[in-house]
Amino acid sequence: MNIRRFTDNGHIKYIKLYNKIKTSINEENKNIEKGYTVALQNEIKSLQEDILNSEEISPKIEIKKKSFKNSYEFGVYLNKLLESQEYSNISFDKKLWDWLALFYFDNVFSSNARGYNENRYILSDDWFTVYRHLVRTPWYVVRTYGKFGKLFLSGPPYFGKDWLEQFISHRICEKYTKSAEISYYLYYDEKEDLPKSGYSKKFIRIKNKKTLVKASLGRLVDKLNQYNEIYNIWDMDTKDIINLLPKEFTKLRT
Repeated sequence: MNIRRFTDNGHIKYIKLYNKIKTSINEENKNIEKGYTVALQNEIKSLQEDILNSEEISPKIEIKKKSFKNSYEFGVYLNKLLESQEYSNISFDKKLWDWLALFYFDNVFSSNARGYNENRYILSDDWFTVYRHLVRTPWYVVRTYGKFGKLFLSGPPYFGKDWLEQFISHRICEKYTKSAEISYYLYYDEKEDLPKSGYSKKFIRIKNKKTLVKASLGRLVDKLNQYNEIYNIWDMDTKDIINLLPKEFTKLRT
């Protein structure tokens, strides 16, 4: 099969079907496994196979069903797949990304997921939630940050990560792409091939009290915003910026 994008009618059908799935899960006490019934699974399969609800994009690009170790691997694959497409033409193309979400529904929808909010499967217009889409976001992160995006995409394709939410919700991280490289060097354990634990959240609750996590990703963003007012960080070397960080980051610098 070649990559397709929904027609107007097809997109409406997909949105209605996902909302039907969401309602069913809610009615089953938010139990995804029970709510995503065999009947609903068959409706997804039927929509996947119905080419009358979509049309091929140009140029033609062959697409195949496959499994992915994590969202980063998924993002690398999508970038190779869509390399012939202009960024501006596809970046916010809801009918394309939602069709891809339907095509890879078995990859991005799972009873093991922590949530099932529609923004994961239906591309949002809102800047604060557009990055929750489980297909577009891996593509965007890999395209924007390259290998450093692995920090934010280390979980399975159906899993939204705290690292990504905490990072991408800040404007400076979107525009100052070197921020991902800095984050990667500080927080990614290449030997274990996993993010270092305990640093994704800026605040945690200890004995019912909101407590700042020293050297966390949120603290790094604070410092980058501060340095952006003082230095020309856009032209500075990554290591020089890391060396500017306060003592709380010492353990992560080594």
